[in-house]
Amino acid sequence: MPNVPPDCSAAVATPAELSPPNHQLVAVSIVGVTNGDRNPPTVTITGVTQDEPVGATCPDATGVGTSSVKLRSERLGNGDGRVYHVAFTASDGRGGRCSGTVTVCVPHDQGHGRACGDQGALVDSTGPCVGVCGDVCADIDPALAAPACADERIPVPVKRRLERARHLLRRATTARDERKAKSLIARMLKQLTTSAALAGAARENGTLSPTCGAELERLFRDVESQAARRR
Repeated sequence: MPNVPPDCSAAVATPAELSPPNHQLVAVSIVGVTNGDRNPPTVTITGVTQDEPVGATCPDATGVGTSSVKLRSERLGNGDGRVYHVAFTASDGRGGRCSGTVTVCVPHDQGHGRACGDQGALVDSTGPCVGVCGDVCADIDPALAAPACADERIPVPVKRRLERARHLLRRATTARDERKAKSLIARMLKQLTTSAALAGAARENGTLSPTCGAELERLFRDVESQAARRR
């Protein structure tokens, strides 16, 4: 009786979505590979790529060459979610093989309608860190990326400086020079200091609620505390 090779067309990742984005590595398996001969196929991970640059915590994937993979539950604060592309082969041990790729999403938002915009397999997820900011930038990113005062419109000057601070953090995350990273972090803190002063003035004149003002103050304190480790 001729051997029937495995079928990879229905393969999916489980879990197919990683949340919350807490920078931890999460075990992911591939299921749905079938074999007409009923011999359980052996799945081997052959590579992992992603559509966002590697951040301060890395590598973002481990397990190539094994039957399962660990992916980092992480995404850019200003992006549309991260998509991992996990390539694999399946063998039945009798010469039958198939290959395929499954995707795993780390959504930007955790609310209703969360999804990932897939920009393609752009970066090797198993690669080493390219920046020097390390865990400090990784710890700052979730706080700075979180939507501030979600139910309230933040005054434009405050919002503009928050965006500048986020941009500077992204640059610090990938900086390869220690002095450059420190300079970018210092500039980020300056933007947040200005933002805090503007937020205080807005709260005084009634264009920002006390609740939102307090939330922004906590954000600034948390970021400054984490950044102090970099000085």
